[in-house]
Amino acid sequence: MNFKRCNLLALMLLLAMPVMAASYIGSEETYISSVISYNQFGAGDVVFRLDKPIQQCHGYWINKGDPGFEANLSMIIAAYQAKSPVMIYGLPAQSEKWKGSRNHWCKLYQITYR
Repeated sequence: MNFKRCNLLALMLLLAMPVMAASYIGSEETYISSVISYNQFGAGDVVFRLDKPIQQCHGYWINKGDPGFEANLSMIIAAYQAKSPVMIYGLPAQSEKWKGSRNHWCKLYQITYR
């Protein structure tokens, strides 16, 4: 790849970063208030709610087919059991909405211990 193409690619990536960053939204520091696991629906969906939910997300969900499922599930359960403060980032797009409820459950993007 020549220098011009490399610079053009870098510029395109830099310009796309705000769009990618804007696709998820974060909660304030809060606690996980409930966790529900489904063995049939969605082939292993897990949903959870926060003590202080944000308006756009009734709760959050992960699916057993997600690449980070095991790590995320471990963090969710540990935070719930220990009552550890967390910040949750979710994908609020309609295409990421959990299909198991009429409410808008956001697809989990990131969980952070505080």
